[in-house]
Amino acid sequence: MKKNIVRLLFILLISFIFISSGCVGSPEPNNNTSDGESVQSAPDWFFSPPDEDEKYKYFIGSGTSESGNISEAEDNAIRDLMDSIIMFIGVEVDSETTATAKASLDEFSSDISQTVKTKGSARVSGFEVREKLPHKEGEKLTIYLLARYEKKELEKERKRIKEIFQKKYDAVNIPMEKGDESLAAKKYYDAAIKYIEAAGAAATSTIPNADILFKEAIDKAKSAIENINLIKINDNLKGLAGQSFAEPFMVVVAAGTSENDPGIPDIVLEIGYKEMTKQGKLQIRSQKMKTDENGMISFNHPIPNFVGSETVRMSLDMESYLEPLWEVPYQYDEIVDGLGSLIAGKKIVFEYMVDSNAKNIMTGIVILDLDINASSLKKTDTAASLLSTLSSEGFKVKLLSLNPAELNEKSDFDIINVLVAKFSTDVERAIFGTTRVLNFNKRDGKILAKCSGTVQVVDLDTGEILLTVVKSVNAMGTDEAGAQAAGFTRIGNEIGEEIKNKLR
Repeated sequence: MKKNIVRLLFILLISFIFISSGCVGSPEPNNNTSDGESVQSAPDWFFSPPDEDEKYKYFIGSGTSESGNISEAEDNAIRDLMDSIIMFIGVEVDSETTATAKASLDEFSSDISQTVKTKGSARVSGFEVREKLPHKEGEKLTIYLLARYEKKELEKERKRIKEIFQKKYDAVNIPMEKGDESLAAKKYYDAAIKYIEAAGAAATSTIPNADILFKEAIDKAKSAIENINLIKINDNLKGLAGQSFAEPFMVVVAAGTSENDPGIPDIVLEIGYKEMTKQGKLQIRSQKMKTDENGMISFNHPIPNFVGSETVRMSLDMESYLEPLWEVPYQYDEIVDGLGSLIAGKKIVFEYMVDSNAKNIMTGIVILDLDINASSLKKTDTAASLLSTLSSEGFKVKLLSLNPAELNEKSDFDIINVLVAKFSTDVERAIFGTTRVLNFNKRDGKILAKCSGTVQVVDLDTGEILLTVVKSVNAMGTDEAGAQAAGFTRIGNEIGEEIKNKLR
């Protein structure tokens, strides 16, 4: 029984070999088509391509047109031929393939196609079509191609294309490796920049494990940044308006937690400070500075043109490097926000105080108050309010024993001459001017007064006008006299605040 089974299997094997030999054996060199035209069938070299030799590597391709269209069959054959060449080169086109890589491969394919279609064309160095044979069965037409490529030229093209395609991996791997090198050298800022660059590339990449590489790059960036600390060398500086600070604001960016730890060079900090505008408002200014070879920055604050306490802020600047991460897929938002928060926390704040040297200069006050009819008033509410405001700020001020009415209808030049003649031996400066009531209005059962005034500060030694202050206010009272007094008091206070902040 067993012998019969063995014999049966042997017969089936021989039959299979015979049938197979009939399918893949060399075809007849010529077949007659339905229209009598002689067309060669699939050639031997298609089933057994020539082995590569010392100089050439061989490639085959075939393409079919069911309708017998020769252009369609030829295009399909060229695509098949190109597939085998691309397979040998070892690249794969996907959604992550760069436009440059796709364009390069498209150009290469186009040159191969033209070489196949145009006999004798030499568009691709070292590439040659050896055989191009059609085979027709009924309406169906198949074209078989045999090409050879000089191995030296093929290797050049292979290297060129692979280098272009490798860029999608290099976009992540190269900055990651450079980040590792910088981290090992304790160049934490440089390392963080490279890791952020790698993360930005990985976030939109389809290379294997891109999401893992993204998180790894962010974690490494955070680790590098955690080693960067801003440490104040000085603080609580004091200065005078109109004069430079005695010393700069100094910080060391260190790889540690104290100023004795190694400083990190070439780190960019953004520095924010304030200046007074011509309109009398403090405005934030900023500039960027880089640490020196010792990791230090010495910031010379512009000459302060205001009085009071303020701050200088210094923070790690990596905004331009973070920009690519703002466009990453939403699933990475939380990770990116964590990195941004860490960077934002790398900052310091300096406190400082600017005093006015004007506080130490004896200054007299004389101000004329005018009622709504432009008549001078005996009571000088504006001057009294101004005196109170400046005295509370430490200014050396006093009211001048001059009838304010003497200022009425005089020019500034004449007024200054009067002040110089009468008070230059008693005070160094004088504040003079006029305030008046512009109108009264009723509101909610009360009287609203609108007052305006202009005062100037003059140096009695030189006659120079040091500061001009113009104010306009509204004030409420139960009657016109009360509203008028409240208006002059308020305007005196506001003039005093501006003199305190601006007078040098």
